[in-house]
Amino acid sequence: MPSRRSLLALPALLAAPRARAAGYPDKPIRLLIPFPPGGGTDNLGRLLAKALGDRLGQTVVVENRGGAGGNIGVAVAAQAAPDGYTVLFNGNGMAISRELFKNPGFNWDTDFTWVARTASTPVLLVVNEHVPARTLRDFIAFARANQGRLNHGTAGAGTPFHLGGELFNELAGTRIVHVPYRGTGPAVAGLLGNEVQCMFASSTGVDGLIRDGKIFPLANLAGKRARGWPNLPSMAEELPAYAAEQWYVLGVPRRTPEEIVQRLEAETRAVMSDPAFMRLCEERGFDPEFLDSAGATRALEADQRRWAPIIARAGITPE
Repeated sequence: MPSRRSLLALPALLAAPRARAAGYPDKPIRLLIPFPPGGGTDNLGRLLAKALGDRLGQTVVVENRGGAGGNIGVAVAAQAAPDGYTVLFNGNGMAISRELFKNPGFNWDTDFTWVARTASTPVLLVVNEHVPARTLRDFIAFARANQGRLNHGTAGAGTPFHLGGELFNELAGTRIVHVPYRGTGPAVAGLLGNEVQCMFASSTGVDGLIRDGKIFPLANLAGKRARGWPNLPSMAEELPAYAAEQWYVLGVPRRTPEEIVQRLEAETRAVMSDPAFMRLCEERGFDPEFLDSAGATRALEADQRRWAPIIARAGITPE
């Protein structure tokens, strides 16, 4: 039988999570980014960490934990204490982790509570000078007339850019051959050297080459035009069912107190609606697009439903 002392202590123990939530945050917060410094996830995450820290009145410390395509860092976040002091910042590629990895080390849909979707990075279809098409419609016609003769390069199999190419082939009735490289830099070198003739690539990775006239953008892969590329058509304008977006989401370990989730969601909403922060995002190639906790969860679920069958049809098997 429990002792009288333990019974008297029980109400205090039950109230502890709520008490911590009421005083949250009272120490620095760790923003865990599951990729090395310098990439798009890291760049946007650091902007958000500074802005959230200013609003919360506590330092938000960025910790990069790269490896295994982001899986190592996500697993670390999933196993962290659910107290609001470890926050994961990652891209929507998590939604297909089980389709690409036999054991990613986490379940994105049961190990986390998703706080908010923050922004997206425009993903572009670009071609090199050896492709005569300069519009999306002309490129589709050119690719249909040259089935199996065009290549597209990516940073690796199973990346969002690989899947964007597979979806393009399905909807456009083309057969562009995927060539995986060990990173974006080698893939871009392959495009310039005509090993591949086109790429489905993050705008931040190719915008300098576009400005220099070395490669040519044909479309933004999202369902609508991007703020930073208003004159570039969306892929959906020619292929109405097409949508292949790269976006970023905040999450905390499941069982984090609801009051903390709501506080983080509210502060993220305020940051993402601040005109100065929006300008910073746009200057760095991001489109601010806030969704609340429920909306971010639905968006991840929709991505999983969209890409899982395409992965299966493309013959991409878990590693």
